[in-house]
Amino acid sequence: MNDKKKEKLKNNLVKAGLMEQEDTIIECLQANYRQRLIGIMGQWKQGWIYFTETRVVYPTGLLDNDIVIPYKSIHKIEKCSQGIFPMGISLTYEEPKTENQITDKFSMTKRGKWMDFLADKAGISLG
Repeated sequence: MNDKKKEKLKNNLVKAGLMEQEDTIIECLQANYRQRLIGIMGQWKQGWIYFTETRVVYPTGLLDNDIVIPYKSIHKIEKCSQGIFPMGISLTYEEPKTENQITDKFSMTKRGKWMDFLADKAGISLG
């Protein structure tokens, strides 16, 4: 992705309150996330995931709360599947506003690369 496109995306995320002006987008890619419903129930939704210098951002749309995960709040990173496809990453983290432990699941290509990236940024080791 070129710098001009990154700057436009950054401006949109800053305007939406999902990213700080001094932060930088490293990469964005199409990804799915498992929408949190009741209990273990959930539904995979398609969208875009953004990796910045300080956080993961996944805008969820109008009906859900956008997902913003500071790397420093991630406690565990695990592999998971999206149905039969072994492309998922499960992130367990402390939600900054409520301090509740939350697990969100994302599905994307090059899962191993992004797991290594997240572990490095979070300062944790993969199991």
